[in-house]
Amino acid sequence: MGDNSTTTKAPLEISLALSGGAARGAFHLGFIKVLQDRGVIIRALSGSSAGAMASAAIASGVDPKELLELLKSKKFRRVFRFNWFRKSFLRVEKSAAIFEEIFPLKDISESAIKLYICVSDLQANKVFYYDRGDAKTLIKASSALVPIFAPVEYKGQLLADGGIKDLLPTTPLKQHPYPILGINLVPNHFPKKQTIRSLSAYVLHTLIGCNIQKNKSECTWYIAPAELDSLRMLSFKDLDKAFALGTTYANSWCDTHL
Repeated sequence: MGDNSTTTKAPLEISLALSGGAARGAFHLGFIKVLQDRGVIIRALSGSSAGAMASAAIASGVDPKELLELLKSKKFRRVFRFNWFRKSFLRVEKSAAIFEEIFPLKDISESAIKLYICVSDLQANKVFYYDRGDAKTLIKASSALVPIFAPVEYKGQLLADGGIKDLLPTTPLKQHPYPILGINLVPNHFPKKQTIRSLSAYVLHTLIGCNIQKNKSECTWYIAPAELDSLRMLSFKDLDKAFALGTTYANSWCDTHL
């Protein structure tokens, strides 16, 4: 008799490094939603700023589509308050109930997926990758882009946006045996139209992404869509566009690699 058995391909297991990029972070959510739907297993997550927020939520078991709806909601927008220029332009109501929906865990180490939150210590001029500690405080710190948001005091450190020191934090993922997929939301192409604003943004993003070539070399796969340049980072209006673009890129990636 012939052998009618079929060979089932083992699911792909990866580590995921997610860059900052403010509202463009919805791209991460769209991409991850497709990875989950198509059976890719994420074993470790590392993120800076918006990437830290997305990583923490996913590692906590929050559905990417549900998180998108939370970010689009009025109750999320209400957590931001004008700070009257006291250390920052805006402040965040850390105690707002919505954060319990976005980050249901108290400590980073409680996450189902290994999680690293990247933060920049302004006083020590160093980068740290926390895999334990108060989740909400550290996520807020990783997203504290000075001067829009004030730096966060935590255990004697003055912490700010992880992207200041490491935009795409691949470093903590190298200790794991899984190939790294890196997603950079700030591809930073030279502007076609040179204005003070566009050139200033280009120079700023170049400084922030000074380590990106090193990060890129540590990735098995690196994604930095040029289309992201057209999406506003400091506006809620492009969240759906960013999510949809993430799903498009993820489906293309899965068609190629699965």
